[in-house]
Amino acid sequence: MLSVLSILAVIFLLAFLTESLVEYLFGAIVEHVPALDPYRWLLMYVAAGVGVTGSFIYQFDLLHLLGDYVSAEIPVHWFGVLLTGLSIGRGSNYLHDLVKKYFVKP
Repeated sequence: MLSVLSILAVIFLLAFLTESLVEYLFGAIVEHVPALDPYRWLLMYVAAGVGVTGSFIYQFDLLHLLGDYVSAEIPVHWFGVLLTGLSIGRGSNYLHDLVKKYFVKP
């Protein structure tokens, strides 16, 4: 059985991979086909779909992990899996925004 921190590390890696691969596979197409540029905003929904799909496949639930970490009984639930998938789809900017907002002095 994996520890809470190990699973969290896998979730962060999945977030990074999701953002990177969606940008690599679909962002490059949008950049090279000028007619698709108005639809660039759809990339975030593609990433969200990939993140939610991966989260449901692997049953990643950050709320359940938090419960394990603080010794609270929180079962894996579809809502937690959905929120985790949306967080994964948000990608590694999530971490960058967090660090920039709270840890970097202006």
